[in-house]
Amino acid sequence: MPIANLANVKTRVLGCTAVLGVGQAITNALAATGPASLTAIVGNPIALLGISVVGALATGITGNILASEAGSTFDRWTNNPKILDNHDLTRAAGEAIAHVLRNEVAKSPEFKAIALSKNLSVRAIDQLADRTSEYWLTINTVGADSSSVFQISEDELTKIFSGNAEEFDRATGLTPEDWEIFCNGLAASEGKSLDAEIVEFMANKLHATFPKAFREVLKHDAETGGKKFAAMLLKLHETALGELKGLGLQNVEILQKLEAVATQEQMCQVMARLDELAQVRELLQRFIDPAAPSLPISLKSETIIQDRIQDFTGRKFVFEAINEFLRKNPKGYFVLEAEPGVGKSAIMAKCVVEMFKRRCVTHFNSQPDGIVSAKTFLENACLQLIEGFHLKQKYPQLPENALENGNFLGRLLGEVSANLGDRKKLIFVVDALDEADLKLQSSGSNVLYLPNNLPDNVYFIVSKRPESLPMPADDNYVLFDLMQHNAESVEDVKAYIHKVARNSAGIENWIQPQNLSLEKFVTVLAERSKNNFMYLRYVLKEINSGTYRDVNLNDLPAGLEKYYYKHLDRMDVKDKESRRRKLKVIYVLSRTRKPVSCELLADFAKEDQLDVQDVLDGWEGFVRPSIEKPPKYSIYHASFQKFLHSQEAVKKAGVSLSDIDDDLEDDMWGDLYK
Repeated sequence: MPIANLANVKTRVLGCTAVLGVGQAITNALAATGPASLTAIVGNPIALLGISVVGALATGITGNILASEAGSTFDRWTNNPKILDNHDLTRAAGEAIAHVLRNEVAKSPEFKAIALSKNLSVRAIDQLADRTSEYWLTINTVGADSSSVFQISEDELTKIFSGNAEEFDRATGLTPEDWEIFCNGLAASEGKSLDAEIVEFMANKLHATFPKAFREVLKHDAETGGKKFAAMLLKLHETALGELKGLGLQNVEILQKLEAVATQEQMCQVMARLDELAQVRELLQRFIDPAAPSLPISLKSETIIQDRIQDFTGRKFVFEAINEFLRKNPKGYFVLEAEPGVGKSAIMAKCVVEMFKRRCVTHFNSQPDGIVSAKTFLENACLQLIEGFHLKQKYPQLPENALENGNFLGRLLGEVSANLGDRKKLIFVVDALDEADLKLQSSGSNVLYLPNNLPDNVYFIVSKRPESLPMPADDNYVLFDLMQHNAESVEDVKAYIHKVARNSAGIENWIQPQNLSLEKFVTVLAERSKNNFMYLRYVLKEINSGTYRDVNLNDLPAGLEKYYYKHLDRMDVKDKESRRRKLKVIYVLSRTRKPVSCELLADFAKEDQLDVQDVLDGWEGFVRPSIEKPPKYSIYHASFQKFLHSQEAVKKAGVSLSDIDDDLEDDMWGDLYK
């Protein structure tokens, strides 16, 4: 195999890889706040799948140059020694090639059939894949022909800079002939000679899927901290931004978005969202009208949503399941079921904000916030439908009995569904069905009066704990048990820990004295969390604040319930009476139907108001104050309520739950309590 040929191929691959990297960095920087912002820049709210970032860049440059002229800027990179000599860029390309050989070639049924006919073991390709990265690094580009650089067409450049991952994946880059040269060289380096049909299959796969594999390599690195390639991508991004400014790019919005990606951490955040953004665009285009206004969301639901989506990570497999449900079924219920604390509400919040861009009917039940009644749900849902679908003139106010059962909601569903556009869907997102109070609605009715028979193109995405509830009877009812997806959840948990840890000096300072690697910290903490994000939210916060400064990694509590016990054991109290008071106050608060003031809580707990305020301040993180003045308080998460209601959790403090419950039932304000 002539060395010059291999050098030429490597040079072209690196040139292609540089443009691929910049394409993804720039496109996702522009889309960093969601596809709506990218759409606004490009100027076409409907054709999301055809967004041309190159065109947007070109029109943002002084003089409104042609897209092909902007593209020539990136052409110059394909022969820039400073870029081609970047070791990290070379490694990224090698990993992408290995990814194709291992996943697209060796696992292909078609390839297995060819290999069998040629008496070739599939394991031989796996072995070549294992050696690819090392071999790739050894190819010397010194002898490369300067005229053989990677040439990129305007059509390919548009795909590479597409706002849609599927468009990007259709970019091809090098020719099959280039990849045949590489495959033969790789085999020869291992003392092997591959049949021509085998080489042709491998080359065609590399030709068709290298960009997609490169995207996967970047995304995986970003989700695990960006140690390998974030610095390289940031350098490419900065170089591209400098080139564009040199051309005269003056679009303020584009410049602000590109300049906002200025650190490796920010680059990781941008690149980790590659698939997520693609899913959002696909769903927007297929199921809802992206030009339609968003539906109104209640203030309480909005508050819950904003809290739950902080540091959201992963859950791609859940969104894919929802996507599939919407695609395959004419109507129905998708029920997300899981134990407390594993992220049901966060997933539902992300559905509202990212998947459906608030163009869905939204309702979040919450015991701590007093959102527990079917009437509240019916009022919320009906008002969203009336306002969002221009029915205000027909229904200037809700009918007299609209909140007594689900009949009026059913009528609205029929009217709205009959007027939906072609293939569009009416989607409800309703969180925490298990937190609804069934005592507040008619006996024998479905939870929240959810309708049994939905009109076509009406869908409910709902969540609940794994407990028995009176659910609707509908032929299109899909139960998605999140607890059965352990492997995927483990990966999401690890990615979440990585994301929080790499942005936290306190966590880094806790890890270093224990001589722990970040990977060891992530692995052990993921195991101890039992895939519970609420556990991680509490523990990572306390590690960062220094609360766990005297606790080593292996002594951290295992699971959310043990974390709660450990927190009780660590309560800073002077005597048993102080401990009893702290637990009594927080338990009384956990029994409220809605947020209450410190004054009212002190009356119910029969404790001094100053002592109660001190207790509330001491339970920071477990208690949520409202924004009003004076604030009202509620328990942050239902899992903590459940823990407090267990006899085992409080008996050590000498608190009698039965005595407190009797007092609450006898109290004149007992309607505030469950």
